[in-house]
Amino acid sequence: MDRERAKFILQSFRPDGEDADEPAFAEALTLATKDRELSEWLANERAQDAAFSAILAQIEIPEDLREAIFDVLEGTQDQPAEFDADFVGALAAVRPPDGLREQILGAMEMEQKVVEMPSVHRRGFFKAAIWTTSIAAVIAVIVGVGAFFAGAGGHALAAATLGELQDSAVKMLEDPFLSLDLENDRQTVLNEWLADHQLPVPREIPLGLKGVRGIGCKFLKVGDGEKESRGSLVCFYKEGKKFHLITIRRDSVKAGKAAGLKAAGKTCYDCPRNPGWAMTQWSDRDHTYFLLGKMNSGQLASLF
Repeated sequence: MDRERAKFILQSFRPDGEDADEPAFAEALTLATKDRELSEWLANERAQDAAFSAILAQIEIPEDLREAIFDVLEGTQDQPAEFDADFVGALAAVRPPDGLREQILGAMEMEQKVVEMPSVHRRGFFKAAIWTTSIAAVIAVIVGVGAFFAGAGGHALAAATLGELQDSAVKMLEDPFLSLDLENDRQTVLNEWLADHQLPVPREIPLGLKGVRGIGCKFLKVGDGEKESRGSLVCFYKEGKKFHLITIRRDSVKAGKAAGLKAAGKTCYDCPRNPGWAMTQWSDRDHTYFLLGKMNSGQLASLF
């Protein structure tokens, strides 16, 4: 066994020492006692694990979330749509502690350095892999919830100015942890879900988006405090491009003079503060719409 393979094995070594009798771990630990560099790496690895555990311990699960989960397990929820809204509200209270995101990204980078293990050690490896996968599942839930509902890159958009809304929307759409509340390729299904959850349904959309394949939709929280309102995101897929339509209450943001749908195609623009993105906007009587895409303004304008 070489040093790199030993590192890979020891990354799954449980702090309580329960794995010490497994052949693969025993061999790796023996090598660590003889290899100074590996020994120092192992000590640092254990220190990082301890720090990571301390970070995870800071996460407080809101009581509403716990009760909502128990209600589902006990079968007391008769209205799934109402539960969805309650569940989203409870998750919104979850906030990841500082440093959690960086820890996860570091772990993802380390995972790319996997080394194939010999068949003689597979029994011990599978036991460790099951434990590692269980921990990874827990972490994925925590990170997914935290990143999704933590504001930046989550479901909350700034709304003091048009520029703030655009910046926060792009940040959300570029976040690797972004997930949609509902994934479906039928626009009617997406609109029904939005209506069922009392979210803005886009009524005026460009001709080029009508009837095209949907990707999914998402609840958005626009602004904060007394001015907070509910918005929606609907994503479309057409000719290899993704288009993102945000619908908010018309008075949610100071967007200047409201232009109609017909004028939106002529006012598509490249966003200098977010290179590679094109945007446009329009309004009807009740809502303001923002259409974004990772493309140039000409490609966006072709929808109108």
